[in-house]
Amino acid sequence: MSKRITIIIPKKMNEEINNLQNLLNMDRSNLIRYLLNKSIREVKIETMLNEYRKRKLSLGKAAELAGITLWEFIEYCRKNNIQLDLTEEDADIGINRVKKFNIQEYKEKIKKKNRIY
Repeated sequence: MSKRITIIIPKKMNEEINNLQNLLNMDRSNLIRYLLNKSIREVKIETMLNEYRKRKLSLGKAAELAGITLWEFIEYCRKNNIQLDLTEEDADIGINRVKKFNIQEYKEKIKKKNRIY
């Protein structure tokens, strides 16, 4: 279910949205939903990387809460120079995910993620 929200944004941000709107040829609402969705994903990943770095979460749990695969999370750790601290729980989570992996579902999920809202 959708919900309408109202926000006040700085003039410069509004100009940037207008520029992107023209560049991407999108209506304003869809563009803002797209930007919010992308930002939410990035902030979740960034937050879980920080939690993992502080050893507050296991690798598997951090990936799960970030909403990405364990392999994607490991790649983000590599890019951010975060040393991996693998536990038996992490190995079990990884093994279970591989066992449950369905390539068709994965391809559909990727298609949906790449759609603009």
